[in-house]
Amino acid sequence: METWKTNLEETKKRYIDWWNHKGIILNMWEHFQKGVKPHADIPAPAPVKDLNQKWFDPQWRAEYLDWYVAHSSLKADILPVANTQLGPGSLAAILGGVFEGGEDTIWIHPDPDFNDEIVFNPEHPNWILHKELLKACKAKANGHYYVGMPDLMEGLDVLAALKGTDKVLLDTVMQPEVLEQQMQQINDIYFKVFDELYDIIREGDEMAFCYFSSWAPGKMSKLQSDISTMISEDDYRRFVQPFIREQCQKIDYTLYHLDGVGAMHHLPALLEIEELNAIQWTPGVGEPQGGSPKWYDLYKKILAGGKSIMACWVTLDELKPLLDNIGADGVHLEMDFHNEQEVEQAMRIVEEYSSSSPAASKESLSKEEAAATKQETIIIKSPEAAEDEALKPLFNAIVDGKLEPAVEVTKKAIAEGIQPQEIINNYMIKAMGEVGQRFQDGKAFVPQLLMAGRAMKGALELLKPLLQGSAATTIGKVVIGTVKGDLHDIGKNLVASMLEGCGFEVINIGIDVSCDKFVEEVKKNKADILCMSALLTTTMTYMQDVINALEAAGIRNQVKVMIGGAPVSQGFADEIGADGYSDNANTAVAVAKELMGLHKKTEYSS
Repeated sequence: METWKTNLEETKKRYIDWWNHKGIILNMWEHFQKGVKPHADIPAPAPVKDLNQKWFDPQWRAEYLDWYVAHSSLKADILPVANTQLGPGSLAAILGGVFEGGEDTIWIHPDPDFNDEIVFNPEHPNWILHKELLKACKAKANGHYYVGMPDLMEGLDVLAALKGTDKVLLDTVMQPEVLEQQMQQINDIYFKVFDELYDIIREGDEMAFCYFSSWAPGKMSKLQSDISTMISEDDYRRFVQPFIREQCQKIDYTLYHLDGVGAMHHLPALLEIEELNAIQWTPGVGEPQGGSPKWYDLYKKILAGGKSIMACWVTLDELKPLLDNIGADGVHLEMDFHNEQEVEQAMRIVEEYSSSSPAASKESLSKEEAAATKQETIIIKSPEAAEDEALKPLFNAIVDGKLEPAVEVTKKAIAEGIQPQEIINNYMIKAMGEVGQRFQDGKAFVPQLLMAGRAMKGALELLKPLLQGSAATTIGKVVIGTVKGDLHDIGKNLVASMLEGCGFEVINIGIDVSCDKFVEEVKKNKADILCMSALLTTTMTYMQDVINALEAAGIRNQVKVMIGGAPVSQGFADEIGADGYSDNANTAVAVAKELMGLHKKTEYSS
């Protein structure tokens, strides 16, 4: 390679040390261009015509990335890497998922024709696009920089992108053997796809990866299972760990992307994978970034477990305290740089540390620490003993997520003349409240919540015809949706299930919902509460637009507004004039009930 990075050989040596749990890497995710002297006279490409060209035109992207790398800082260990990713988890698109280019990312929608068959079609246009993009970028690079491996992802995350998150989570309970088979099929296809793309981008045996702009002297990959925040440790060891282990055994250098505090309970299972080299930590929205003292103990546990660490978005003022506390061996720093002066300052700080610096203690996790993350054995709570013995099985069936028993008990209760409202209030709502409390306490996970909701809905369908015309049918009517520009739905669906299970009538209007659609549905359904969800900081501001639209339509004082989602906070709710905020499905029910107590229904404007 005739690379534009003058100190590449030194950086490669530091990476080899890091993969072997030694030394420090001083890098950053992506690059900055401000104040940087270009490495070559590369003109910018013509302005992009549309989002389709921005993401899916190999020649335009190759020209853009050539200009981008030529104008980026490559000081310290910042690598010359062309970011060729086609969305997070693009293996799902290769297997039939549908691409959609957004302003800042690529969305991959579920395959509308997916039928549980995992099939690799070498003629699929999304697979051809991957190869054409990498080939175009490799030709344009001409040895000046690496062409990064796209973020293919793997396992449960890919399957969720193909068929939907809810369905995958239900499969952990309803068809676990089929799920295991699908995980192996995805892994087998992953290796085939990875090897073919590696042969396009490699420089000798070396390669770089798009995510975190990282390098290895052989095959390397970033592994993950973001959906694992919603499953138990036992399910992780069954549906995730074996397939991550196989990847670590077949790929020379592996880095696991541990995403969010909800995933931390899977750390012991990760440390059991001997072949795994390193773990990257992403704190998640609402948490301090990777240089915070809050994460020192986490890094020490990872290092003590024999893995290198990658700390992301570390600021200059956090750098020295971080290294003082966790040591200077096996530490990859993804810094929050803005200019080359900051890079040079960080280089001077790192120079104070040598490979002889004491690493973190090698004590392994204690049995007590490992056991602390284990799911507790749950004993079913019954309603009060005075309640009808005949309906206790309904409570238990819903809590256990068993649809057929819930339906059978409900049929029997109807035949015996038990009032529908008694069944709903004394058994269904209490059962969903119990499941919600366990979820909040970390004693149940999303699959259990979904299964309970499924059992409750099956039983409720039998009662609905008997409740026609009854004013007591529901405690309130809720319209719920994810705001425009945001395609995330799992959290919103959980809230909808909990609200319905606890006595609300819920109209779920889906994802990517516009202001006009929210207003239309609130009017049409005479809703008591409008719930809005957003998972992105770029889409959460649209909630204010919806509230403004309610004002313009003259119905703002006729409906209460609740908001939620990872980036949303009580402060943001207050700022935009929302009436309620919740950060999880269980407390959303309590907030909604409180709002109903405050809200006296008025007639809707026509």
